[in-house]
Amino acid sequence: MFDVRAAPDASGVRFEVRDSGCGVAAEHTPHLFERFYRTPDAPPGGAGLGLYICKEIVTAHGGHIGVESDPGRGAIFWFTLPRAADGVGDGAAAQLPS
Repeated sequence: MFDVRAAPDASGVRFEVRDSGCGVAAEHTPHLFERFYRTPDAPPGGAGLGLYICKEIVTAHGGHIGVESDPGRGAIFWFTLPRAADGVGDGAAAQLPS
């Protein structure tokens, strides 16, 4: 079961994906967003790049990403993005540099 949320926060908008799975052990959470990192109990397959790529995209857009986990009770993966600049996102067309 997943729960997806988005809400404004002090610096922009915070997006969350909450699951009710087994959670992530505390010793692994600092490494989850590193390139090629996989927890020892990760299912077969995958290269350990998904969360790293997410971090790179969020960071490139001026945001932050993280995880909060309670082993045995699930995890919350979250990221924040800054609000759009004035004139962007209100129906006005963004101008790209030529």
